[in-house]
Amino acid sequence: MSCLRNISVFSIFFLSFFLLLALQTKANFNSNLIEKACTVYRPNWDFDFCIKLLNSDPKISSSATTPFDLAIAIIQVGNSHASETQDYINQKLSQGGTNPIVSSALSVCSKWYGGVVGAFVTALDDVQEKKFQVASDHIESANDYAKNCEEAFSSRNIQDDGISKGDNLVMYFSLSAGVVINIH
Repeated sequence: MSCLRNISVFSIFFLSFFLLLALQTKANFNSNLIEKACTVYRPNWDFDFCIKLLNSDPKISSSATTPFDLAIAIIQVGNSHASETQDYINQKLSQGGTNPIVSSALSVCSKWYGGVVGAFVTALDDVQEKKFQVASDHIESANDYAKNCEEAFSSRNIQDDGISKGDNLVMYFSLSAGVVINIH
């Protein structure tokens, strides 16, 4: 009887150990995949901020099991943030009462953000259809369009923190998605 109990205790310990090891391996894989997504070599890129950003969204952090799932989640969350920025721009534009220089920048950004959102939507379709190179091109376009919006403000020597934050988030979501798309 004592021998049987020792085997049972050993079995429970053994099973618990391997279960813990498996969970730790999955957590490390998820963390490593997000770290890979954030490995972008661009000026003004903050690796630590990228990791915090991606891990802060449960949709992204829970999808970091495969590059395919992670790319889809990053694109979806990036599109959501881009849509919020587009709404912010359009709301400011429709309020009126701003000086012509600001109105001009807002108008330019409104058009560019139509492209940002469209590029995210198209990239999502491309990834789901496993057209990875085309998806990567669309993701890069989303980033370029957001930079063009930022340039519309900086070239006029004006600043809008809400739009700059949106442009920055587009950069992080689009470029990290681009890295993951190219892992496939």
